[in-house]
Amino acid sequence: MKKLFNLVILTLFLVLFVQAGEHSKKSPIKGKNKTPINKKQNQAVCYDDVNKPYVFFGTKTAYRWNRNKNDDEVTLPGCVAQQFWILARHGSRNPTTKDMIKLKSVLPLIQSEIMSNYKAGRGSLCKDDIKNLEKWKFHADVDDGELLVKEGFKELKGIGERFQHRFRTLLTRPFVNSSYIFQHTDTERTNTSAWAFAKGMFGKKNIGDVFFQKSSTPDPLLRFDQVCDKWKKIVHANSDALIERTLFEESDDFLSMIQSVTHRVGFVSTLNFSDINLMYTMCLFDKAWHPKKLSPWCAVFSKEDLKILEYREDIEFYYENGYGFPINYEQACLPLKNVYDSFRRVVDNVSSNPKGKFYFTHTGTVLKVMTRFGLFKDAMPVKHSNRELMKHREWRTSLISSFGTHLALVLFNCTDGHYVTAYVQERPIKLPGCMNELCKFSDFSAQYEPLATSCDFEETCRM
Repeated sequence: MKKLFNLVILTLFLVLFVQAGEHSKKSPIKGKNKTPINKKQNQAVCYDDVNKPYVFFGTKTAYRWNRNKNDDEVTLPGCVAQQFWILARHGSRNPTTKDMIKLKSVLPLIQSEIMSNYKAGRGSLCKDDIKNLEKWKFHADVDDGELLVKEGFKELKGIGERFQHRFRTLLTRPFVNSSYIFQHTDTERTNTSAWAFAKGMFGKKNIGDVFFQKSSTPDPLLRFDQVCDKWKKIVHANSDALIERTLFEESDDFLSMIQSVTHRVGFVSTLNFSDINLMYTMCLFDKAWHPKKLSPWCAVFSKEDLKILEYREDIEFYYENGYGFPINYEQACLPLKNVYDSFRRVVDNVSSNPKGKFYFTHTGTVLKVMTRFGLFKDAMPVKHSNRELMKHREWRTSLISSFGTHLALVLFNCTDGHYVTAYVQERPIKLPGCMNELCKFSDFSAQYEPLATSCDFEETCRM
């Protein structure tokens, strides 16, 4: 009898133990329960939960990730700033009309297929990322192709404000036409960028007095590559010039990225790169228009995927605008000559000179000029086969050619002579041939005077 009693007690204990286990399995987890669609991918991370997502998208990177918030006045003992010169890219803009038509017409079809894949249990996107994608709609006006957007205006206005604060004794208010030169290319985005910069520098009350000079047509100063026949033939219109980008698109890294995205959004057949690039385009423009907001389309890429796509653009711009071909930078001698001659006139005290020259142009121009100055040159070329070796490369367009990117130079008159400091993204940078960021004008001249005096644009670009 005692044995039977013990058996009953043991049985009741086991039943209660099992029920407790079942109850614990059904207990809800506190906080958001973001279950991946594919049960096998139960370690998937929700993009919706990432506090600091990857924000570097090559030349379409928002300027706010590069800006220098420190706008303290630049004070160099024994020195006075005498002239300011800047070559700036426009701020964040819309895609081209052609691209916007694709985003509006094709992307919703891809969106619908991703939703169908989700319902069929395919893919590894979490529930919240799927919900964000499902709610997405294309709102931009396709007729507003390449126009500056609100964020782009804020970018250039902020740059103007901060430089005025840094050099307040040189870039003085109110605006006086004889003291400053503003020039921009013949596009809305550079025109509006120049206006935004001037508003930041001289304030709302004085912006109406600023005279903006539109470039001539053709424009060998701010759009020299459009009139350089040699560059057009050897580089721009030559598919062989981008062979390194093509080879990278055939590499294991790139093909693994395509498979990664294909599996993440649940497609059975491998996606075409054109479809992936369309999703990437929407992702990067979302982040350019609204840098701090979530982009539903960025969720389809892992951080590694985005780094691979970023490297693809670095290769492209290296060979089209950088050190890949000598003609890229050889044709950029006129802007270099412009700043050198301007500084030389001040140093030599030749007649009256403006306190500031402000030029607004496009990424190809700024990159070629930076290359002519010898900036961001790596020890080895950017190639399809050396991405691992180039992880810490100087030539990274996300950092050196984002929206709003610029090269600024300031001439100082010091007790022991003249000096020059260069700024990229509002931060001082050491120029080649200079000992320090504050460069003796004699060293600056030794490095760049030969390039300025030998500048023959027509001869350089002649076929």
